[in-house]
Amino acid sequence: MKVFPDRLPATLESPLASVYLVAGPEALLVEEATDAIRSAARAQGVSERVVLDAAGRFDWDSLTQSTETGSLFASRRLVELNLPTGKPGKEGGSALREWVGEPRDDVLLIKCAAWEMASEKSVWFKALDQAGVFVPCWAVKPHQLPKWIVARLRSRGLSIDGPGAQFLADRLEGNLLAAAQEVERLALFYPQNHRLSLAELKEAVSDNARFDAYRLTELVLTGQSGAALRCVRGLFETDVYKPLVVSALSRELQTLGSFLLLSKSVGEQQAFQKLGVWQSRQGPLQMAARRLSVEHLTEAMVQLSVLDRMSKSSQSVYFWITLERVCVALCTGESMALVGTSLTDEGIGHVA
Repeated sequence: MKVFPDRLPATLESPLASVYLVAGPEALLVEEATDAIRSAARAQGVSERVVLDAAGRFDWDSLTQSTETGSLFASRRLVELNLPTGKPGKEGGSALREWVGEPRDDVLLIKCAAWEMASEKSVWFKALDQAGVFVPCWAVKPHQLPKWIVARLRSRGLSIDGPGAQFLADRLEGNLLAAAQEVERLALFYPQNHRLSLAELKEAVSDNARFDAYRLTELVLTGQSGAALRCVRGLFETDVYKPLVVSALSRELQTLGSFLLLSKSVGEQQAFQKLGVWQSRQGPLQMAARRLSVEHLTEAMVQLSVLDRMSKSSQSVYFWITLERVCVALCTGESMALVGTSLTDEGIGHVA
């Protein structure tokens, strides 16, 4: 059963399905959907969580083995399977069909950062779709963003008119993560049931700190290493929500990787058109594409996976030091290993 992200909360008020597939390129929607499913699972007594990462040479037998032994803590478990490519392959597809084909008390949550419409025609997807819930997380298109902002503000107890929503959409240039951050900030500044005027929005935007996650991505794309380090320092000092920083960088690097590959066959302008890249974002992407290779991006994505784990642990200082290293490597086009020991002299390692 297909359920879009905005309809998922209502669906989760019912007893949990046996399997959930959350897939798509919009990192914010993917993370929010998986968080909602985790919360619903806890509320319904699923207190134990098993996490599997189906990257590289994953042993698909471990999917079944993960719940074969009894649990000392709970009768039901939430089994989270991270499938980055969205393609389980022949062996994985068979394992997933076997999972949903047998009666189980456990709940399977599959998270895919990449997704193609063609996958919805596969045998394994059809089996999962019939047995559970599919949550597609596609990027919000530019003309849809004002409506998304209105709904997001309403969920935080604020209202806004059409010109105000369009003003924010134009400023945020299609960046959903940045839009979510802006809404949260406005919700802190204004009381419940307040209707935001265009003048208030312009004033709030002008007061916004420059050290934010989506500003960092722009500095990295344009190769401004010094400014990027200062931006990281600002994020550190304001205690920003660390997973948002990782998601912002990951989103831009995924877009850049797609652009690098697609532009080789269809040219830059057509690649931008196919990827739906806003005009104001094309220049920074072009600058990064001339400096970075697919190999650089692959290395960076590995480091972002490490950062993602750090962001959800107690390794706060190490998170910021590693983030500095990744940002400088992306700004300079050098290998991560070549810039790994010099940052503590000027960066977060110095101030922490």
